Amino acid sequence: MTKYERVLVTGGSGRVGGYVVDELVKGGHGVTVFDRNKPQSDVPFIQGTILDLPAVEKAVKGVDVVVHLAAHDWIMNTRGIRGDEFIHVNVLGTWHILQAAEQAGVRKVVVCSSISATGLEELRPEFPPEYLPIDEKHVIKPVEPYSVSKQMVEEAALSFARRDKMDVICLRPQGVSVPGSFERYIKLAADPTKPWFNCYVTPEDTARAFRLALKVENVPYDVLLVGAADNCVDEPTFDMLRRNRILPFPEVRLPLLYKRNPRASILAPERAKRV
Repeated sequence: MTKYERVLVTGGSGRVGGYVVDELVKGGHGVTVFDRNKPQSDVPFIQGTILDLPAVEKAVKGVDVVVHLAAHDWIMNTRGIRGDEFIHVNVLGTWHILQAAEQAGVRKVVVCSSISATGLEELRPEFPPEYLPIDEKHVIKPVEPYSVSKQMVEEAALSFARRDKMDVICLRPQGVSVPGSFERYIKLAADPTKPWFNCYVTPEDTARAFRLALKVENVPYDVLLVGAADNCVDEPTFDMLRRNRILPFPEVRLPLLYKRNPRASILAPERAKRV
């Protein structure tokens, strides 16, 4: 297995970043964190922001792989962040990372996207899921600023992959249950006035997904859903969808999946596991 001597992790001091950094270190990789804040892990640290292009260009020199996590996260919606700030930080910041990595000769970038890029978690009445389980081929129609920013991040990543100078993999974690978040998901699920898909993934599994993405070879570009096999509430998935008034009810393409596990997730993590 390839042990990269220098993996640059942007946002490695964040809520999910700390788990990713620890997992990469355990996997034998040399990790440097690029962040505004010092990480808890005892790894080399470069203080900076992804909006500072010269700082990004300096940070990526000599790097083997970049794991790009730095972003305004979905949770920022609860803190009054304006829509344009999601676009500015997430999209321009990602462009800086990709541009600098390409110029520095980095051969692979693993980008943190989100299930929000699909727009499905917005649960808009005019955009219900077309089929279950939802996979990476499902049509996407995001509207909310954070969701749109992640769609634009994926498009930017694809544009760099097309140049055939470096591979780019975008991972779409779904509801990472870091301490504090899972409790919010449970509370949200119990509120009948706030529909939710109840999809989640543990931070440990999320971190493993990023580590395993470093091992992928001969994949110039891909987008992969990362999530748990079940939903986060003690309720059958179909009952949950009916309670949330998802109409028309989606086509069930794998009925045996939900027969074997009535609480199976509406999102399909199987392709990510294979890749």
